[in-house]
Amino acid sequence: MFKIVRTFLLILFLVSTTTSVYSETSWITKKSDKTKVELKKEKKEKKEKKKKWIAKKNKKIKKFKEKSKNISKEVKSWISKKSKKDEYIKDIDQLPKAEVYFVARSEVGDVFFGYVNSKKTSKKISSGDGKIKIKKNSQGFAYLNDGKTICKVSSEILAVIKEGRYFGEVHADCSNKTNFNGDFSQKGSTGNGTLIDNDGNDIFFTFYQDLNVASKTYAKFIDDGEKSMFARLPKSKSKIEVNPTGKYYALLIGNTKYLKWASLNSPVNDVKAIGKILKKKYKFEKVVTITNVNRSDIFKSLKQMKELITDNDYLLIYYSGHGEQDTQRAYWIPVDGDKEWDENWIDTATITAAIQRIRARHILLMIDSCYLGSSFKGNKSEINKSESDWNAEEANKVLTYRAGLVMASGGETPVVDTVIDDKHSLFAYKFLDILNKNKDFITSSNIFLKIKKYHATQKQVPQFYGVANWGHLDGDFVFKVKK
Repeated sequence: MFKIVRTFLLILFLVSTTTSVYSETSWITKKSDKTKVELKKEKKEKKEKKKKWIAKKNKKIKKFKEKSKNISKEVKSWISKKSKKDEYIKDIDQLPKAEVYFVARSEVGDVFFGYVNSKKTSKKISSGDGKIKIKKNSQGFAYLNDGKTICKVSSEILAVIKEGRYFGEVHADCSNKTNFNGDFSQKGSTGNGTLIDNDGNDIFFTFYQDLNVASKTYAKFIDDGEKSMFARLPKSKSKIEVNPTGKYYALLIGNTKYLKWASLNSPVNDVKAIGKILKKKYKFEKVVTITNVNRSDIFKSLKQMKELITDNDYLLIYYSGHGEQDTQRAYWIPVDGDKEWDENWIDTATITAAIQRIRARHILLMIDSCYLGSSFKGNKSEINKSESDWNAEEANKVLTYRAGLVMASGGETPVVDTVIDDKHSLFAYKFLDILNKNKDFITSSNIFLKIKKYHATQKQVPQFYGVANWGHLDGDFVFKVKK
């Protein structure tokens, strides 16, 4: 009997120990707990989704090419005509008097406006009963709201049903090597249609005979683009130049290969991609990227920034890797950190103190990890909650005040690891997307608003705080594109 009881207790001990070990190792801070079967299924679904998306794109591109082959001589002679005298028009209200005004928005966020007039020498097309006759071809221009792109546009009426009811095609050739074509219909003084560009993107457009109506629609397209997460481009280049007076520096930290924690996929990919775009497109004097580093490496790099930066410069610090919370304190986990708290764990309060010693005019700390930590939190009233569309004068204003800001992918909830193309985190992917699509300047508060919207369906909630200890005085970090 004693042997049976002892055997039972031994089995119970082994089961409970195994369960304990499993539950500990299965908790991965940055990655959801999923079985191999689930991960395989998810990966297969992603591939299928991507395959369908590519097939859809290819089908659209094929349609674009087929339509391009059948362009009439009248249309082709206009859109292929090159002229150095064509001047860019910055605003829709500055368009000349015309018969028809139109506005368009592509699925990737580009917004156009323009006008067309009937071609004087165009042949006339009549309705079925021969009662209605109108000029078949119209010519004009479209302007992309990027401050430079001009498109030659030509429309051609193919059928007249009755007075005020027409069907036809639109073709355009732009200075940025974008071409598009498609169909339209008109009823009375208004009409609309769908176009396809040479990259397979849909372009939705509408047109009017009244410029005021077209102007209102254009403003709505811009607003809808922001609300719908379309990449928003500047309406027009401001006469006020945004001029940061100091130098830009960046310290990018990405930890992927952990010794005692689960390895991650996105951090190294993220910081390398961010570093690449900062060097190529933005005004950064120096970008330091460190990967798979320990506690000592991180603080050495922070000290290097301290010795390098003056009180007139701007510093971006980006951390991506494991994070943990213990005894109501938050920590960054270096690659050699233990699963249980040890001296290698980096308390966020220590990070705060280290950054406080760096006398930069603007400091932006971006954290793509779990557990932001109360050390960074400040009075929310100190943060300048800007409008979604800051103009250049406002950007120059926030450049003059000191800024000490923290942007994090989550607060006290686990942050999902790689979710985009098996390469980037949600947080980093949207940040890179914003940097890529920005044409002039963008503030960190504006970036935060976009990132927060992008995480609307996720459990993790991005955070944005001003840190009083860093001298935050309502300034803002401004990312300025090189000229």
